[in-house]
Amino acid sequence: MRSIIPILVLSVLLAGCSGASETYPIATGTNPSSIPSQFHISSGQASSTPSELTGTFNVDGHDLFLSCTGNGEPTMILEAGEAVPSNAMDAVRAAYDSDLRVCSYDRANQGNSGSAPTPRTADDIIKDLHGLLAAAKVPGQYLLVGHSAGGILVQAYAAAYPGEVAGVVALNPVPPWGQWSTRGFSKMTPEERREETDYHAGQNGESLNYRDISERIESIGVPSGIPFNLLISTTSQCESPGDICNRTYPAYETIMKELAGQWTDGRFSQVDAPHEIYTTNLAAVQKAIDDVLSRAGG
Repeated sequence: MRSIIPILVLSVLLAGCSGASETYPIATGTNPSSIPSQFHISSGQASSTPSELTGTFNVDGHDLFLSCTGNGEPTMILEAGEAVPSNAMDAVRAAYDSDLRVCSYDRANQGNSGSAPTPRTADDIIKDLHGLLAAAKVPGQYLLVGHSAGGILVQAYAAAYPGEVAGVVALNPVPPWGQWSTRGFSKMTPEERREETDYHAGQNGESLNYRDISERIESIGVPSGIPFNLLISTTSQCESPGDICNRTYPAYETIMKELAGQWTDGRFSQVDAPHEIYTTNLAAVQKAIDDVLSRAGG
């Protein structure tokens, strides 16, 4: 893994994590028994029961891969990190799919999904997931659980479609551009700042325009009434004293605390773990998810 700072220097953060990531109506509260066993699938397959679904669905001219297991409400949507396959968070899935429906998917240009123009903007990501859930008739409401890149993407989706979202859990999310480019950049060298700026504009492993995504969330505003839990790793994930991870971590920590405070009863915590918290401390991830479920009435 090419992970110099697994949480903070985003140009390195997600290249090493791959390991191998307008409003329109959507039905919510659908009875699982009413979900047909076959959909408009261009490849892959759907099972004969609504508790398991695997296939690709055409959304806005490109195919997106989706996998769902289990039954129960709310439906948990797992949003993986940058250039990380959809099964990366299967440990989280396994912990919950006996009680909930749990779905993961490959974003465009990743894994089993088809290609789409780059860089990928907030509109692209939000419309893709919204269209995918509609095409596959995956019932809401949705509990969004996102890691790293996925941690900022779930915030963007909740801001765009708050009525569909039961709760949000963000694990080591990419920080908002406005705050990061001031507080975080102050601890970087000029070269590091240039690289970070390019990275946020889309020069990364998945061509995600993090700056556009951050600005979209800011323009819409944090939704009210949605339980939110933000969990980050401590500096135990950093490689050495004085590296960029350690230098910028205080700024990241402060930004994340403030971000959690913007949400309705938003909660913040830290845990000793690598960037991929779910790989070594699944219990901490479950604690954050259970907290949101309890406040969402799940």
